[in-house]
Amino acid sequence: MNWRHYAGRHALAEFVALEHEGARMLVRAGYEDSARLLVERKSLPATEMLAGGRESHPVVVLPTGERAVIRRYRRGGLMARINHTRYFGGNRAYDELRATERARAGGVRTARIIAAVENPRTVGYTAMLATLLIVGAEDAAAWLQAAEGERRAAMLREAGHQLALMHAAGVAHPDVNLRNLLVVERETAPEVYILDFDKAVVHGGPVPVARRVADLRRLARSARKLRVVLGEEGWSALEAGYGAEWPPRLLLT
Repeated sequence: MNWRHYAGRHALAEFVALEHEGARMLVRAGYEDSARLLVERKSLPATEMLAGGRESHPVVVLPTGERAVIRRYRRGGLMARINHTRYFGGNRAYDELRATERARAGGVRTARIIAAVENPRTVGYTAMLATLLIVGAEDAAAWLQAAEGERRAAMLREAGHQLALMHAAGVAHPDVNLRNLLVVERETAPEVYILDFDKAVVHGGPVPVARRVADLRRLARSARKLRVVLGEEGWSALEAGYGAEWPPRLLLT
């Protein structure tokens, strides 16, 4: 796909296409100078490292004073033994941008992307995504281990609501797990953010029931794997937050 037309074809109206030092970028309007610095070696050194996924991600300070998380795409599985970072098809960063923005347009809380970057190589390309840091966030697995009572139920209701908004917006998430849900404490109720839309599938309408079931079951598997016990009350709170479109006869207890 011609990268300069990607934003227009997928209605990414807030993003502009830039090229700098060989990198091809879709950048949120207003962050053009920050994006250029992101691809210049050592122009924005990391101030800290944020744990997550297959590696820790550097956090940099932008000229605006905001902090951004830089995630470089890395392969997993057997392929990672011979090829860590290079891709040969598709547009990994641009596709994640598209899915994330579709979810945001549907009201989903998620990280605010400032740049999706692809670097063409002699063979294939490497890619990275820059998002604004969500200040004060903790992954849901850790948060739930310490939470109790109504606070815990309120967070799970909000998580269910965010997942319902995501599916209503037509976005299916292949890796819904407790570490891809971030929680920010607020006085009224916890806020929940959904992260990591890499490999997400964008549908023309609401996500089909079978795929919604797969996403929600993936969340249940992650809770078992991480040994986070939600119990019947916890899953009921998630279902209540999700609402009337909860898949029929789906039990996650």
